[in-house]
Amino acid sequence: MYLHVTGTVTDPSGLAAHAADEARVLRELKADGVVLSAFRRNDRPGAFLLVEAGSVRDAQDRLGRLPYAANGSLTFEFIEVSRL
Repeated sequence: MYLHVTGTVTDPSGLAAHAADEARVLRELKADGVVLSAFRRNDRPGAFLLVEAGSVRDAQDRLGRLPYAANGSLTFEFIEVSRL
């Protein structure tokens, strides 16, 4: 299952302290084939991700490993998508 995931920064003050760990976990999720693509938003703090997972719950659990999500600085919206 493919998911378009929109990440919204809800607490920018919690980002700086976890930036190195966030980058490390994101690299791991990419290496594991969970995060297929990741983009930083230019219009406001946040991200767009293309994710492959067995279910929405699986994607939520896997992205929940990201420090920004774990500490509540980033929330996600998950939308199932299909290839054209």
